[in-house]
Amino acid sequence: MVFTMSNFSHNLPILRRGAGYTQETLAEALNVSRQAISKWESGQTLPEAATLLTLADLLRCTLDQLMREELADDGGETAATRQDQDEEERYALFVDYDSHMDRFARMMAGGVALVLLGVAALMASYAVWGESGFIALPLLLCVAAAVFLFISGGIAHGDFQKAHPVLPDFYAPQAIADFQRVFRMGIAAAVSAIVADVALLVALCVIFEQDGVVTALSVALFFLVLSAAVGALVFLGIQQSKYDVSQYAQEAMQSSPNSPESRLNGSIMMLATAIFLLAGFLFHAWHPAWVVFPVGGLLCGIVGNIQKK
Repeated sequence: MVFTMSNFSHNLPILRRGAGYTQETLAEALNVSRQAISKWESGQTLPEAATLLTLADLLRCTLDQLMREELADDGGETAATRQDQDEEERYALFVDYDSHMDRFARMMAGGVALVLLGVAALMASYAVWGESGFIALPLLLCVAAAVFLFISGGIAHGDFQKAHPVLPDFYAPQAIADFQRVFRMGIAAAVSAIVADVALLVALCVIFEQDGVVTALSVALFFLVLSAAVGALVFLGIQQSKYDVSQYAQEAMQSSPNSPESRLNGSIMMLATAIFLLAGFLFHAWHPAWVVFPVGGLLCGIVGNIQKK
């Protein structure tokens, strides 16, 4: 019989399966994470002394059997072994889903923010250079970057949905409740920022109504703040859908690039951009023509609500 402290990682899964525990149920019994159990069994870490005593009691073995003796493994695949493998696959899928949805939320929020930043850059260019043909360049560059994010993010999201059309409920009720608190505060802060932004724009336009440069800079500031607030709203909205795994497939379909809603929204924003460029190049009306973008955004919101109903 071999006695060595290194046998703990070898003995633990044998004793755990023999006692009828999976990694997850043993972690719950010890009040530790499942990752901690996995690290013990892979030999990366060792539990504390007090935990070892509790562990020996749960597994109905002695400390010698747990830590020193080299126990024989029957090598057979038990139900517990298969359940461990299922848990590993479930955890790997959870990591993929969680990281994918975080990345998707950042890309969509970034795309929306870039479009509004483009309008801010346009108004700043108008204040500096006047009605020059080059003032639309910052807007077009921002829109091009936004389109790249929308298309690449949408395709990646569609591919993930096709690969995983149905997902289990990953998130514990406590994790959902914690996010909902953050969600409520974030939504309130973003909406408050938009209201304050509108009030600031109105005040500056009233004070400097005769100064076109200051008015253009005020509009640029308005869209700069608006880009951050609306980007935050989009990010929080997608994060909320991430935690509602039961609605994952339906919401992914509604937000896919091929859905009727997405095609109509894209057409609205392309029409708004075309109107803006025509008004600017043909009539030199860059300054008033920016109104088409918030109007287009409102129409997209109306389309989304109608589609959901």
